[in-house]
Amino acid sequence: MKNIRIIKTGINVSKILKDLDNNPQDWNYQKDLSDSKVLDPHVYITTAAVLQLVIGTISHPDEYAFDSEGCIPAPAYYRHTAAIGFLKRHFKDFKRTGFLLLPPGGETGAHIDFGKYYLTKDRYHLSIQGTYEYVVGDEKIIVEPGTLFWFNNKLEHSAKNIGNVNRIALVFDVPHSKNNP
Repeated sequence: MKNIRIIKTGINVSKILKDLDNNPQDWNYQKDLSDSKVLDPHVYITTAAVLQLVIGTISHPDEYAFDSEGCIPAPAYYRHTAAIGFLKRHFKDFKRTGFLLLPPGGETGAHIDFGKYYLTKDRYHLSIQGTYEYVVGDEKIIVEPGTLFWFNNKLEHSAKNIGNVNRIALVFDVPHSKNNP
């Protein structure tokens, strides 16, 4: 496969899951942040719950985060030390980072990550909980907890929770480099 690459399986994610269990208030908290703006929910429809650790920023009100390189740690960054520790151990640098939760049967519809920000980033998932089907272009994999993979987010991609528990994935961006896994 050229658009999905499994980097490693069998990763122990229990400490990451423990941080999530200990901080349930962090899910979707970004909607209540002052000085933040969420894209139109009638256009950008999702059933996924979000827990952002590193969030995109803008430098002026007419700018969108997908066209900005700006990133700052969100308040939850400091409570999810196991996830941040994993990223620091395995990647030299990482940018926007967050957890996505899909309920059983939930789907993230086919989409492409667009904007200037994504042109220079590689996108990864670390599966934390649940089993899901992931499709990129015409390639498909079944993802189990503890799986780290890269995918080409410049192509249409989608996810479907095919398990019977919430699917949780740590989704993160790394500046593109030939040294990336």
